[in-house]
Amino acid sequence: MESIKRWTLKWAHGEAEVQALGGMLAPVRFDIGAGRSVSPLHVAPWGDDLRRPGLMRALRGEWPCVPFGMVAAPAGLPPDFRTRDADDDWVHGYGANHMWQLMGQGDRMLALQIAYPFESEIERLERTIEVEPDAPALLVSLTVHARRDVNLPFALHPTFAVPVGGVEILACAHQAIYSYPVQPEPGVSRILPNRTISTLKKIPTTRGFMDATRLPLSETTEELLQISECKPPFVLRYPEQHADVFLDWNAEELPDALLWISNGGRTHEPWSGRHFAVGVEPANSFFDLGRVAIPPANHPLADRSGMVFKAGMPRTITYRLSARAL
Repeated sequence: MESIKRWTLKWAHGEAEVQALGGMLAPVRFDIGAGRSVSPLHVAPWGDDLRRPGLMRALRGEWPCVPFGMVAAPAGLPPDFRTRDADDDWVHGYGANHMWQLMGQGDRMLALQIAYPFESEIERLERTIEVEPDAPALLVSLTVHARRDVNLPFALHPTFAVPVGGVEILACAHQAIYSYPVQPEPGVSRILPNRTISTLKKIPTTRGFMDATRLPLSETTEELLQISECKPPFVLRYPEQHADVFLDWNAEELPDALLWISNGGRTHEPWSGRHFAVGVEPANSFFDLGRVAIPPANHPLADRSGMVFKAGMPRTITYRLSARAL
């Protein structure tokens, strides 16, 4: 059974680990001064479980999704939605589920790549993680090489820790918030589907209103929201660590942020009611459904069709993760 290789970057302001599976980044420790630190990226509680398929073998932290999203449409979509088949079986794309190769590593940077199957429109992905030598910050870039011109739903997938002491979602300036068109986890999710919401502090649910700005929530659930026209940075506050964590990206390319609230609601293996995390996923996609569902033309997110990649013209997406003491 194939083990998972991992590489480490250390610098004056922290330490970061990157693994071959999915090119995933985590754990990361940012040293924020006065002997204090914060480790914001999530590592799934089951650790390495090589019996599991794809990305579930060692789910953690942050990784790119090319193409982004599910490979089967959920049951119960509104009747004005159209469905279609995904072009492969890899949730969040081939690169999220397979091993990347190390291209090079120095004191401040490491680079990875992964080749896609010949039948894919994507030829390969290249990914670099670079430390900022004078700050608790990481610069990450992804270069997409396409075999053929293609428009794909695309997202980054940073998943942040929800410690016992909690995390506050300060979020971003935004236009609106939209709930998933169905319950993300049938019988478990609480947010009313297919709604437009103005604030994370007052989200309509089957049991009144939810304040999603402080996690963990008091009730178990699994939720997915899309924050449209999210203006980075997206900010999370870790009060026990006295730290703010910032996620920055190019909003012209990735106009929205999906917010995945995993609050112990999945009871099947390997989740087992023990998974608490919050995903903040900069995206150009209709939720995670861009590969399998088409909303009606009058849906506010109907134009979130993805990013264009052209053959012979590599496209690079960059983003930054950092922390600061309160």
